[in-house]
Amino acid sequence: MYQYFHKLRVRFAELEMKQGEVAKRANMAESTLTARMTGRLPWNGDEIARVAKVVDIPTDQIGTFFFEDAPKEYKKKGA
Repeated sequence: MYQYFHKLRVRFAELEMKQGEVAKRANMAESTLTARMTGRLPWNGDEIARVAKVVDIPTDQIGTFFFEDAPKEYKKKGA
C-alpha cells in the first residue's frame, strides 16, 4: 500500500525521529502534521520550511520530499 510522503518518512527514520518529535520541533500540533502526512490536508509553505529545517532537508531538495507523485497504479484506483 502506498503511503504519502514516503521519502519524508524515510528521512524521519534516518534521523531516528518520530512524527510527534518532528511536529514538536517544527512548532506544529502533532494532529496537524499527521493530517499533512496522510494527505488529508495540504501543506503550506511555512510548514514545509519548518519541517525541512528540523530534518535538515536542503532548500533545493524540498520538492523531492514534499511534492512526490503517487505511483500510477495508486492513482488509477481513484486515490
